[in-house]
Amino acid sequence: MFRSLFFSILLLFLTHAAGAESGSDSGELDDMHERISEWIYDTSNRIDIFFSGSSKEITTTKETYLDTSFDTYAETYQSPQYRFNISLRLHLPRTQRKLNLVLEDFKNTSSVDLPKSAVAADTIENNDYLLGVQYRQQESKYTRIRYGGGVRFRGVTPDPYLSAYLGRSFYFSKRWELLLGNKLRFFADYRLDNTVEASLIKVIDEHLRFSFQNLYRFLEHSNYKNEIIDSLTLEQFISSKMGLSYSFSIYSSGDNRSSFKLDYYYAGIAFRHYYYRNWAYYQVDGGLMLRETNNFSPAGRVMLKIGFIFGTDDTKNRKFKPR
Repeated sequence: MFRSLFFSILLLFLTHAAGAESGSDSGELDDMHERISEWIYDTSNRIDIFFSGSSKEITTTKETYLDTSFDTYAETYQSPQYRFNISLRLHLPRTQRKLNLVLEDFKNTSSVDLPKSAVAADTIENNDYLLGVQYRQQESKYTRIRYGGGVRFRGVTPDPYLSAYLGRSFYFSKRWELLLGNKLRFFADYRLDNTVEASLIKVIDEHLRFSFQNLYRFLEHSNYKNEIIDSLTLEQFISSKMGLSYSFSIYSSGDNRSSFKLDYYYAGIAFRHYYYRNWAYYQVDGGLMLRETNNFSPAGRVMLKIGFIFGTDDTKNRKFKPR
């Protein structure tokens, strides 16, 4: 039922947004978006009242939002693939300061080969999801500390987990930033999932940002798998509604069944456009993939994403601020 409902809403929004851009149906589309956003706010408010035992009037819209999207992938030597993405964050200010209820799809790899489905209608049911509570102990320009817990689920099999994140930024002259971070999750069944990040970021001007990101991830459940990704990225912000991203990345992995090896090179460009208001968007990625499984023969790769954001925090992480 959830799968059918999502695709019905997706089709409805796509149809209306196309007409709204030309001047028709804009009122109906905006009303629909407002109703869904208000339903999210109301749900957040009711959960907050239930856990806190207080019905004191308080603003609950801040930091409460839903970002949902659908991806289509096509790559040479491979069949088309599809993926559903969701990120829901409900802010609960009455229950405890800086407390959020989070629902998101679980990604069991840091590579471009995220869990996908060969049939578009199956992607929602084939994903794993995380439902948890996140508490921000400290959130500042230099330090970020978050911890919490929840449950990973697909179908009727729950997998409880605890999580913690520690991030620290170091700033240098001429707009350079060094970001160090560690995100840890420990699941009852999936066991340890730990990601370490070291990224060097350079703000060139108000429209350009360069980053050199290095990620190491360890997944105990996946045969003690180790992943390393090194990426060079140049982000170009054309306006508040559109931008380009140029990237080059190298991915390597290994586990207890295979030696550590280079898996692929990828070079590509991504374009994102908020084509209606500041909440309906599409993204197109195109690039060249060289995989070890194909003896590093060049292969084309394209991804199309259609997404919608509900809530007042629609411009979250939309555009960076130069330092």
